[in-house]
Amino acid sequence: MSTRPHHGRAWADVSLPNLVANARTVLAALPGTRLLPMVKADAYGLGAVPCVRALEALNPWGYGVATLAEAGELRQSGVERPILVFTPGAPSDLDHFRDLDCRAVLDRVDAVRAWDQPFHLEVDTGMSRCGVRWDDTEALAACRSPHLEGAFTHLHSADTAPESVSVQLDRFERAVAVLGPRPALLHVANSVGAWRLQRGFDLIRPGIFLYGGCHAPDLAPPAPVLSLRAPVVSVRRVEAGDTVSYGGDWAAPQATTIATLGIGYADGIPRVLAPEARVLLLGAPMPIVGRVTMDFIMVDVGSRGEVRTGDVATLIGTDGPAMITVDAFAGWAHTVSYEILARLGARVPRRYQHE
Repeated sequence: MSTRPHHGRAWADVSLPNLVANARTVLAALPGTRLLPMVKADAYGLGAVPCVRALEALNPWGYGVATLAEAGELRQSGVERPILVFTPGAPSDLDHFRDLDCRAVLDRVDAVRAWDQPFHLEVDTGMSRCGVRWDDTEALAACRSPHLEGAFTHLHSADTAPESVSVQLDRFERAVAVLGPRPALLHVANSVGAWRLQRGFDLIRPGIFLYGGCHAPDLAPPAPVLSLRAPVVSVRRVEAGDTVSYGGDWAAPQATTIATLGIGYADGIPRVLAPEARVLLLGAPMPIVGRVTMDFIMVDVGSRGEVRTGDVATLIGTDGPAMITVDAFAGWAHTVSYEILARLGARVPRRYQHE
């Protein structure tokens, strides 16, 4: 692991080999499919361009993003493969898609009629977010087009309610039948969906699993990709009853030592964490105490007097045999790993490991 602090502040180590290994694991679950990695939101906060360059080794069909700006960043970095923009496009967006040579996702009849480029049609099979409803046969029939390259749906509960997958899959297949000739590219499976589906169609769209998160307790965990580190910037002794951080919510039950780490909610750490929240310091888990502040968090290191300024704490990742996964940290924040990764602050430098 990296142990050299970055000017007294936190940093993130990103393992590109583990990213690629996770992509191979997903592909192995559905042999015969091609990869459409989701690299939206700057590859879930870990850096879209470096991650895409690493994933090129797997010869993906293309990449999935949420916005035209994200697509533009990939094009500027030299990406030549198809880029599918998942925010539904409108007729007024046509010139922008053409300029970037991007695939549009559409879910409006007027947009389909105005389009003269390859596009993918989203089918709403239960997410109720975007897409043409699976049972709106009139709208589906109106979306037939010689430019219809693909069709897809989004699984809403593959992680928590596996039985919902078959319902959505049946709806999707009924909708596709209304579209006329089968589109060349059908895709349904997200990260967890790779293990819930019996067949993979043509493309698979992994997201969180690539980056080391897995929101399904019955599946084997992915290889860790993110290691979030922060140096100790101050060490002080407190007496029994002394308070720590804003509001004085936490008071030392006995004399102890508090280590202050150079990371806070401006770096993406949730302001409120469960009492169980821990960091790894000197190879051992130690509790975060008091409220998270903008730039710092405080850790009770107890009687471990050997803690010094400059020592490195691990919030996510491994320290010796001990490990904190991104899912575990998300649980302490009462959220999901997606949010922990995506909110990682811009002032946290990413350091990419290539071996």
